[in-house]
Amino acid sequence: MLLFFKEEGNKLLVLNVFEVHMKKIYLYLFFQFFILLAVAQSQSDSNYSFGVKLFSVEELPKMMNEVRENSKYQTPSFNGLIFKVNDNQISYRFQINTLKQNNYSFKNECADCESVTGNYDELNFKIGFERNITYSRIQPFYGIDLGYTEAKFNGVSKDSKSNTFLYNANIQKNGIVAYSFIGLKFNIIKHLTLSAESGINFVYNYEKEIKSNATNTVISSSGFTRSRFVNKPLGMLSLQFNFGSL
Repeated sequence: MLLFFKEEGNKLLVLNVFEVHMKKIYLYLFFQFFILLAVAQSQSDSNYSFGVKLFSVEELPKMMNEVRENSKYQTPSFNGLIFKVNDNQISYRFQINTLKQNNYSFKNECADCESVTGNYDELNFKIGFERNITYSRIQPFYGIDLGYTEAKFNGVSKDSKSNTFLYNANIQKNGIVAYSFIGLKFNIIKHLTLSAESGINFVYNYEKEIKSNATNTVISSSGFTRSRFVNKPLGMLSLQFNFGSL
């Protein structure tokens, strides 16, 4: 075969030119496919999106005079809904989510003073926006939400050393929240998007703490305001359905 090509020099030249052109064609088709993949199936192509919060990794706000040596993260799942109105690269979002933790415990006053255990229940309403950085199948985004939060905790405080009963603790919180976030969306198909975001909550609460004895007689009651930052390494992993064409 090699001898044949050497004898037929013109044919060898023709084959070489053909191979070069084929490589260019393959390269061209590859880049066209990549561009098509990048620009197709963007969530911005739909008017509306409705999603379910699948999972999150987040802190709970501190309660009473809680002592934390390390960050204490919770991992709730399937606990929220999100609705978005998409306007090109900007989406206006509305969301509601709950957070329930039974047998939640924390150290109070100091690490060896009190151990408080009970049930925590939180409800959040938020409205805000997210801005897509690119118009593509994979979309980085950032934004901010503002909203209302309320939480309740009912538990029992015991001495950390002797485990003896100290008092019943009833805590109520109501306040406003500002949540700044960054994230990444992957548009699986035109009507389905997987979105993940990370952020920080700034919470400003009015808190009321009521302590009662074993017969539920109130022994102390106090109300005050408090602000703090709450980390959300994975603020929301959601699956969103897109509908309505622009």
